[in-house]
Amino acid sequence: MTAKAKKPVTAAPVHLASPFEAMAYRALVYARDNGTTALYYVAGVAGGPWASNKALASAHRKHGGACFYCKKSIESGKATIDHVEPVSLGGKNTIQNQVIACQPCNARKGQQVIDAFNPAAGKDWLQALLKQIQQRLDRL
Repeated sequence: MTAKAKKPVTAAPVHLASPFEAMAYRALVYARDNGTTALYYVAGVAGGPWASNKALASAHRKHGGACFYCKKSIESGKATIDHVEPVSLGGKNTIQNQVIACQPCNARKGQQVIDAFNPAAGKDWLQALLKQIQQRLDRL
């Protein structure tokens, strides 16, 4: 008796979306991976696709938003993009590791990890990532 050949498993495409619910984050639409970087379109904005930091900044200019850390509204064009886990400490330049931050919070945070700078924001960030991970696990 011969064993049945197994069908090759093909990986489902991974759409690297922001795990956050605010409009500026939800406006990002995964376009493709260029080999090293995920690229995104921004709903309501012509052009693109762009790398995550440019796409997120563009989404904030178009859709507004608040600082992830202090929750205060940020004027269009005044937002910064912060790496929650600093690149200098091994954080990645991915949409899941980037948040909109006001200039004062971003400057105060500096190279700290999120939970050292703002434990409540750290909990929010980790819970959003956990939700995204659970959604992916549920699709398997």
